[in-house]
Amino acid sequence: MDHAARKSPALPLVDAEIHADVAAVIHSMGLRFTDINGPQPIELFDPDEPAPQYLGEELDDWMIGWDALRWYFETPERFAMIEAMDYHPSNIRVRSLTDDLALATWNVHAEMKFRRGAPLGEKLRANAILRRTAAGWRFIYYAEAPKSALAYMRDLYANMASPEFRARFDPPAKLTDPPTGSDRTGQ
Repeated sequence: MDHAARKSPALPLVDAEIHADVAAVIHSMGLRFTDINGPQPIELFDPDEPAPQYLGEELDDWMIGWDALRWYFETPERFAMIEAMDYHPSNIRVRSLTDDLALATWNVHAEMKFRRGAPLGEKLRANAILRRTAAGWRFIYYAEAPKSALAYMRDLYANMASPEFRARFDPPAKLTDPPTGSDRTGQ
């Protein structure tokens, strides 16, 4: 099995309509992060959820509850230093937890330009639990996870090799790659 197949194990995915609806919410989240002066991502959380949870990759701890989320998303001073921000989700995977709950995982290419300093970019992983509401799917839990420093350094050095040199070698399995073959259910 090649490296790409190892990276994308089959999941018990939801039907196409739910996948499309949840993916649309995730893309809407990306647009709201990108338009820092427009509608904020907090609007994509279920207003009936008593304790929404949010963890941005830059945060030391979880934002739990509406007061914390409002501070994070609605405090103008927090955005004063940001000139521009882009959030590009990809590789969105969705699975049903119940009829009204879905788990989504995806990759994010995030870019930021602070008022002072050079543009920065990073690749993140994100996951969320969304609830089906009368207004559509809404977040109740959202978390971003950056790569560890070791993983970033490994990628940095790997990406310094020329594409021609890399093409001479099959990508080796990493210790963090899941095993190939049948899953635990024997299927």
